Amino acid sequence: MINIKSFLNNRKVRYGSVSVIITITVILLVVLLNIVLTFLFNRFPLNIDLTGNRVFEISKETENFLSSLDKDIVIHIMNTEAGFTSASPQEYFIQANEVMRKFTQYSSHVKIEYVDLLRNPGFSSQYPSEQIRMNDIIVKSGEKYKIIYPSTLFNIFSSEYGDYVASSRAEQTLTSAMLNVISGGKHAAAVIAGHGAHDILGFLELLLLNNYELSEVNLLTGDIHQEVSLIILANPVRDLSPEELKKLDVFLDKGDNRALFYLASLVQPELPNIDIFLGEWGIQVDSGLVFETDNSRLISPSQFIAIADYAEDKYSRNMIQKNLQPLIAQSRPLRAVYDEFRYRYVTTLLKLSPLSGIRPVNSSNDWIPSLSDITGDIPALMLSTQARNDASGNLIKSHVLVCGSILALEESTLGNPYIANSAYFLDLLGALTGREDYFHIMDKVIGFTELRANYSQIIVMTVIFTVLLPLAVLTAGIIVWLRRRHK
Repeated sequence: MINIKSFLNNRKVRYGSVSVIITITVILLVVLLNIVLTFLFNRFPLNIDLTGNRVFEISKETENFLSSLDKDIVIHIMNTEAGFTSASPQEYFIQANEVMRKFTQYSSHVKIEYVDLLRNPGFSSQYPSEQIRMNDIIVKSGEKYKIIYPSTLFNIFSSEYGDYVASSRAEQTLTSAMLNVISGGKHAAAVIAGHGAHDILGFLELLLLNNYELSEVNLLTGDIHQEVSLIILANPVRDLSPEELKKLDVFLDKGDNRALFYLASLVQPELPNIDIFLGEWGIQVDSGLVFETDNSRLISPSQFIAIADYAEDKYSRNMIQKNLQPLIAQSRPLRAVYDEFRYRYVTTLLKLSPLSGIRPVNSSNDWIPSLSDITGDIPALMLSTQARNDASGNLIKSHVLVCGSILALEESTLGNPYIANSAYFLDLLGALTGREDYFHIMDKVIGFTELRANYSQIIVMTVIFTVLLPLAVLTAGIIVWLRRRHK
């Protein structure tokens, strides 16, 4: 028979029990710590982004949007998380996945669900009118949804060597989709058709991305819909008739917060009717080509592609705060016919430097500017605002915005995160048309040359190497010392 009392009083049993208790306690502490850290990481924005341009962080605009969110949104990703983050280009899919996880950390109303279409093929039957594919993203709130295709997460450029991803626009695309599914509707814009190529496909895609509903209108055969607040006349090579211009007058006179955006280019012929119309609004598009002699503003050997100045701070305030400058390329010079006349007044928004000038339209290929050609402060973007009272006595405003450079809205310029053009023009058009539910998020260029670690990983490594490992060594030392001492 085993004597229980003597067995329990045995030194080996006593110290062995202490070892077991200590081991179990350490294991329980590690498990508990892991549970707490996992909860904190999944619920709160604890990531520390060590990349140079903070590609894994979201902007303050998005943070503010998420903090004010009061509707539930589900982001369905058509893949497993491992499958999505291993898609090519992998670094951009990893960044997009991290952005979506950030959304859930900044708002309890946002949830992510990964849907493996191979294991759950019936999921796509919920959207019978859609073609759901691998890595598509469905942003849904209630009955409203928006499908994001993987290609729209990136800014893709085409070159003679093929297509390549220049930057990420994941945050911008996803935030816009969330805004779309919780808002009452889109803002309507129309492009005037029938007068030549637009050459602004990248800009139209940017408008779509920012919840504009686009359509075309032929002023000869149709009328402008009542809900349209923005009309775009880009690079016309055929003049508008008096009847078409009359419809533009009616559009601008009829309602508040309406705008016509006119874009000129060097390839246009003379357009006398359009010139008269713009002149009535106080803006003249002159002939010639604007050049810049201040080398600090040139981004290439060409004197016709230069950084411009903001001529006012009402519409450019956000860009000035972000220290972003606009780029103007191959611009025709603009001129104010008047500063103010009756109920219209003209404002210069963008201009070239005091060392800029105008190259004559009939100059030779070997033309070199002289001092007399440098006139300085050449306007490249001008705004005419009409402010008057309607029949009820309410003050209403409408605008004509004229840009001398259609290349200011070229796709490569709009996609450059270091140039203000995309954000500036979106801010400007949003302000002119009375939009309040807009904000622009800059693209992000990704390069994984820096160390990336998140806060939970840092805590785990700190606890392991500064607490658990020393504690384990100390515990083992005490146990060995006690055993040897009582042998």
